[in-house]
Amino acid sequence: MKSLYKTSSNYHRLLIVFLPVSTSVKGILNHGKLIFRINKLYAPPHQLTIRNKHSATNLHVLGAKGRNGFTLVELIVTVTVLAIIVAIAMPSILTQLTRMEARRVKTQLQNTLALAKAESYITRQDVLVCLSNNGRRCNRNADKTLLAFVDTNDNKRFDARVDTLLTQEQLNLKYSTLKLRVGSRRHYTKFWGDSGKPRGHFGHIKYCPTSSYNESMYQISFNQAGIVKYKLNSDHPTDC
Repeated sequence: MKSLYKTSSNYHRLLIVFLPVSTSVKGILNHGKLIFRINKLYAPPHQLTIRNKHSATNLHVLGAKGRNGFTLVELIVTVTVLAIIVAIAMPSILTQLTRMEARRVKTQLQNTLALAKAESYITRQDVLVCLSNNGRRCNRNADKTLLAFVDTNDNKRFDARVDTLLTQEQLNLKYSTLKLRVGSRRHYTKFWGDSGKPRGHFGHIKYCPTSSYNESMYQISFNQAGIVKYKLNSDHPTDC
């Protein structure tokens, strides 16, 4: 085996020595390419193994880079498809959001009125419910906050230094507005401490949509007996 390898090596040296002569005579051989092929043919086995390992490693790295990246065309197509999906689904999403808001506000109104009725009867004090702005000032057409408080000084408005605040519900309306409608254009409804009933102060709070996606219209009414009812627009027009 050693003799064979020695003979091959000697043949390799002879070829390298006579290669320029042969190239100059024939004029058609490429010296550099031929040297590379001869070296590859007669290279020791361990060198070939190392070169093959390096080549495999390089191919693996290039393949990994190709798998981890996106081309510009792929990115544009992906973004376009997502935009189309969002555009198609947007009306349904907005409709669902408006329904969720209508249900949430309905629950807030009913719970606040029920609390005011119960608190006025238990404590034997007058309790007022009103819509207010961010400054806690009651207004018939305010829609920022829903207040229920004990009107200690009987001035028909909330005074933080004197009155007792029972609850303050942030309405956070995005697709609607609220309007309080009580007789004599009052900006509040009062539950009397002697009975827990809003006699003379009965009426309703209207829920009116402000978005084309919002189809909910209703009113939360409270009669002289203090009974709170949810009334749909189809049965009791809100005239929003």
